[in-house]
Amino acid sequence: MTELLAGFPGLLALAIAAAVLFAESGLLIGVLLPGSGTVLALGWLAGQGALPVWAAALTASLATIAGCQHGFLRGAHRGALNRRLVDRVGEQRMERIETAMGGRAKPTTAISQCFAVVRTLVPRLAARSGMPHLHFSACNVPMGALWGIGLTLLGAWSGEAYTRVRTAVGLLGLPLVALAAVVLGLVWWFRRRRDFSGNRGTDSESGSDFH
Repeated sequence: MTELLAGFPGLLALAIAAAVLFAESGLLIGVLLPGSGTVLALGWLAGQGALPVWAAALTASLATIAGCQHGFLRGAHRGALNRRLVDRVGEQRMERIETAMGGRAKPTTAISQCFAVVRTLVPRLAARSGMPHLHFSACNVPMGALWGIGLTLLGAWSGEAYTRVRTAVGLLGLPLVALAAVVLGLVWWFRRRRDFSGNRGTDSESGSDFH
């Protein structure tokens, strides 16, 4: 993908990358396309000065988010997951994804952005499970932006180590999942603290009324 994009001018390279990323996350053929590799290639080109880093990051984020949104909207249609795709992905993998969607739709939707194949399938499964579009977007949009920006910057900063970074990029999902867990933990902690403070305030007011 790096060699392919490097052969085009900056704007055309962005357009090609956007098309690949949209298809990778939004169309069923996406299970065969290089999502992470495309974003890394965009980042590397930006690092070489072929295009602005912000343009590469914005393109990667918007294209994958748009693809996931398209996949979600298509998920309500019965033909969205055909038998051939299930055979290609594997029965066991499909069962694991569907089981995760059954009880943990929101975290599964967020985490799926970090991994190939499930990034393509989960939006459709989320729609079929009855997940509201607003809830899906609240999970998909931040993680899509984090994934696109993170991989773009990694590619831009990799320099001469780009080949090794590209080889090891499969491990990038782990830090992103850890980061998402930290963010969710902080949100939960702040909510608990706010609720606790609110309850204490209510108790104090009740005590004052009693006296």
